[in-house]
Amino acid sequence: MGWFWQAAPSSPKPEGSSDTKPAPATAHPPPPPPPATTPQQPTPTESAAAAAAAADRETALFLSMLMKETGATADESRQPAQTSPPPPPPPPPSASPSWNPFRKAAPEEPQQPPPSATTTTPASPTRTPQSLAMSEHLLPTTMSCRDAFDYAWHCHTPGSQVNAVYRYGSVRPCTELWDDFWFCMRTKRFETPMREAAIREHYRAKEAAKYGAGRPSSEDVWESRDDKVPPGTAFQAEFEAPVLDDAEFQRADAERRRLIRE
Repeated sequence: MGWFWQAAPSSPKPEGSSDTKPAPATAHPPPPPPPATTPQQPTPTESAAAAAAAADRETALFLSMLMKETGATADESRQPAQTSPPPPPPPPPSASPSWNPFRKAAPEEPQQPPPSATTTTPASPTRTPQSLAMSEHLLPTTMSCRDAFDYAWHCHTPGSQVNAVYRYGSVRPCTELWDDFWFCMRTKRFETPMREAAIREHYRAKEAAKYGAGRPSSEDVWESRDDKVPPGTAFQAEFEAPVLDDAEFQRADAERRRLIRE
């Protein structure tokens, strides 16, 4: 019964074979090698954007350098102006020449402080007391609101402005006339003495603003006469009698004008 446990004889192995078992086949094949990557060429749009960015950086750097140099130059120019003392005033001219060896040095005059901007010298009155009294006596005590409104309204018409341009050379403002109208409306309910005093004060302020001290006056051209002219002394100048009659004078004047035009 030993034949049940006897192993079957193995078949002979061929020459060159080994006892090692072959490696089992894998379930997944190995991944293929990655393909060789080629460098991508930049598109024209990306190249233009990169060039613009580089130009912007260069421009910003140049502007920053320029601003630094300008600020340094301004600081250097301000520094001497702050530290350097003001130049001394030139010496006053002397009556004798500088090459004269016998001339005497002019005595130094004490320096006076410059007048402050707040101090103002009062203007001397140019009107006499008689003129002031006459103006005070002629101040009106009544005022018509209807007339004041008509004056202010007429100021805006073309005829009034043409007249102002012809007489004064510019358009006339109408604010003062409207101020008169509204002043009349404010004081029309006052009592009679109070209204008269207010109207006097109103016209007194207007006259002072127009003819007060320092304002233009006819006395800048004509000398004011304070006394009466003696009888028989006015218009006594002699005039030469005309040599030519009117026709000859007109012909001579026309000839003179023609020569001037030529």
